[in-house]
Amino acid sequence: MLDIQCPMNDVARMTEPEAETSHGSSRGWSLRRPGAWLVARSSATPSRKAAALLLLTLGLLPLGLLAHDNPEQVIEWLTARIDAAGKRPDLLWRRATEYRALSRLDDAVSDLKQAIKIEPGFLPALTDLSRVQLAQGKRRQALQTINRALALVREESERAPLRMIRAEIFTAFGQLNQALAECDSALQHSSGTELDWYLTRSQIQCRLGKFKEAVAGLQQGFEQTGSAVLEVESIDAMIEAGLFTEALQKIEPLLVDCRWRSSWLIRRARVELGLGDVGRADDDLLEAIRELNQRVSGPHPDSGLLAERGLAFALLGDASLAKRDLSAAKKIGADAWVLRRLELALGGS
Repeated sequence: MLDIQCPMNDVARMTEPEAETSHGSSRGWSLRRPGAWLVARSSATPSRKAAALLLLTLGLLPLGLLAHDNPEQVIEWLTARIDAAGKRPDLLWRRATEYRALSRLDDAVSDLKQAIKIEPGFLPALTDLSRVQLAQGKRRQALQTINRALALVREESERAPLRMIRAEIFTAFGQLNQALAECDSALQHSSGTELDWYLTRSQIQCRLGKFKEAVAGLQQGFEQTGSAVLEVESIDAMIEAGLFTEALQKIEPLLVDCRWRSSWLIRRARVELGLGDVGRADDDLLEAIRELNQRVSGPHPDSGLLAERGLAFALLGDASLAKRDLSAAKKIGADAWVLRRLELALGGS
């Protein structure tokens, strides 16, 4: 859906509210998994061995199988390898990864636990097991597993991705302050380029009402990464923080060159409402709705666009139409973070 338009337009549309989701399979984002580094880097001897085993495994995979990216085919091949070579931790972990892709979580857990039984210090299996347990709603087990992984790693820079997983688990428990502390510690010892970590922290900060801190953190992330995603998120946080003048200075130039304007019109309307200019806000919201009506008119409307239109209706005071779009967005799988601002506008908490 790229077009000749504002270079930040797709990001802008996503972040209000499409890409505000986050976290997890996604906020609308495809988040990089914090644990993925463990396969390739760790100063601990077990993880170096795990990396070597993984490279060997990938080297044995047929090139065509890797290129097709078909989980069923990969599982079939890996099962044959396991039958021939025995239950090696690297092969079990690799098969569990494919089971996860198919949402066969019980099968993934079985393989991961077998891998850990064979090699208790196999970090890729421990971190993935923690994630699968969290996806199954087994939060206490997930926390125990990631704590076990953390105990195996000494360097704080290498503990940082594990802390981000623990932040997800604390968030699932509703322990947001503990989750924020994990994010702060992880980012303090990170390379500074982990885009998703900044997004995760900002979401937690916003849920805690720490909007100005979210602005500062996102701006820091933008300086480190140059990511337009973080810049757009920082503008949203400015609006939440009541920094209306600063936000408007960012929004106005972007509206000039964008073909798809709805997200930015809604942002400007939120600013105008904050400044008490209801007439201008209504004009922007109505223009945004006219554009969105065209863009969601097909048989398979985008959940983010539906949520965006619902927000415009809510800000205009039309709760019935806003709830209609909210319900439609939920039915087609919109992430909770995508819907957050719409639900807040409808009086949610």
